Amino acid sequence: MLKFTVQRPFDPNNASLRRLLEAHVVYERMTAAKKFGLHLLAVVGVIVWLGAEWPQLLPGRVLDSALAVWAALLFFCVLATVEEWLWHRKVSRYIDEQQTQRRKVG
Repeated sequence: MLKFTVQRPFDPNNASLRRLLEAHVVYERMTAAKKFGLHLLAVVGVIVWLGAEWPQLLPGRVLDSALAVWAALLFFCVLATVEEWLWHRKVSRYIDEQQTQRRKVG
């Protein structure tokens, strides 16, 4: 849970608070993108598995296309995970800055 207090003497125009909230929104978007990508990866993985288990079930072109989509989704999920981690670090750093400056003021 994100908790913060506004320090008027320290941050009169709320720049640090805005930076923290914007980073948190981007972090949440990256988390949602990763989860969505993982769900799509699972669905396409089932199609690839069905084609591998029963080759006569799906035509070769469909299986090749599903495998290409699966690889692209895997790349997307890895990229989203890295972005999520980077934005999580930014949010943590901004929260630490807020707490440090609150201790200095208070």
